[in-house]
Amino acid sequence: MSDKIKVLVVPSDKFGVGLYRSVSPHTQLDKLYGDEFDVEINYQPNWTDLQSFNKYDIVHVHKGLFENINLFWNALDYFKKNNIVSIIDIDDNWEVGPSHPLYHQNKSMHVAEKIIESLKRADYITTTTEIFANKIKKYNKNVFVFPNSVDPDESQYSSEKNPSDRIRFGFVMGSSHEKDMEQFKGVVNALPKDILDKIQIVLCGYDLRGTMTMMNPDGTIKGQRPIKPEESVWFSYEKNVTDNYSICSPEYKEFLLKFLKGVQWPMADKEAYRREWTKDVKDFATHYRNIDVLFAPLECNSFNEVKSELKFIEGGFTRTAVIATHFGPYTIGSKSIFKKGGEIDPEGNCILVEPEKKHKAWGQAIKKIVEHPEYIKIMTDNMYETVKDKYNIKNVTKTRAEWYKSIIKK
Repeated sequence: MSDKIKVLVVPSDKFGVGLYRSVSPHTQLDKLYGDEFDVEINYQPNWTDLQSFNKYDIVHVHKGLFENINLFWNALDYFKKNNIVSIIDIDDNWEVGPSHPLYHQNKSMHVAEKIIESLKRADYITTTTEIFANKIKKYNKNVFVFPNSVDPDESQYSSEKNPSDRIRFGFVMGSSHEKDMEQFKGVVNALPKDILDKIQIVLCGYDLRGTMTMMNPDGTIKGQRPIKPEESVWFSYEKNVTDNYSICSPEYKEFLLKFLKGVQWPMADKEAYRREWTKDVKDFATHYRNIDVLFAPLECNSFNEVKSELKFIEGGFTRTAVIATHFGPYTIGSKSIFKKGGEIDPEGNCILVEPEKKHKAWGQAIKKIVEHPEYIKIMTDNMYETVKDKYNIKNVTKTRAEWYKSIIKK
């Protein structure tokens, strides 16, 4: 009979946060510590067949939200009675503000209340940062932090950059950052022409897939239809970062408004703006090959406060400098290259923008980098040193293995 610790992993999805918070970490656990752990991944376990879980020592679930939530809660109670350790991993705040695309839907479905109840019933909670852990402890004291991490051996995290005559400032984000992007409004049209001639704004992840959800006045879902290009949040992003296409040549603007999926403008290298279409999740970090400096704007709200420092991590491993809002996750491990008074800190690993300054400070940061491109190397070298050990998936997996063994002993 095997004495391995048997772990069942239940991701919330196959290609998003479930991949990064459930699948990848436990794939590494099986790879590096297969002599001690037996890992099984099941996206849709049968919560009604409770005895089928008796063969597991640990059940790790991402998020803890299911269509039939009562069945899941019954399973959590069963696990507790039968000495099966239950762990819920959560990486996003269950409370989304009115500006979030899922606000009305989540409110009508009582998502926050369901997740909180799941957190209360689980034995342990894992999350991304100490900031979020402190919030979760209101409902469950057994909270442990496993930061988001990457495998530097994956080719997508290479520090290789595609050549360019311009300094490229870019965005790598998803479709739920419209309010965050408002921090950037007015930046481009405040930049003088001599600066615009030396830079390129790169918007990565452009994606026109999806549907438009139609809501009833009471917040319930009325129906869905395919989204139109002009309704996409990416269209809104693009108008923002190009000052309504004013920094694009007339021919390029005409091309962009045709929304030819996956097609790149032949002369894009000569333009002050570049659109990069979305990539497969296993290749998304290759976007950084077209970016020298990453923008990471955040609106100051309770949802964003508990997000992770993932952009620092990705920037560090891909040798991409970062300009970020000085708030929430970007207070973790950060040290601005600019001291008060403007003096350069040789140990600085990023540029931090105070939230109240918004577009004025973003524009000033762009100008300083254009005038002193050597700052990019200082920041990228220092950020790499910040992340290379702490956020290496092998090191995080070692900590996970040791923790799993300790909670089983209890």
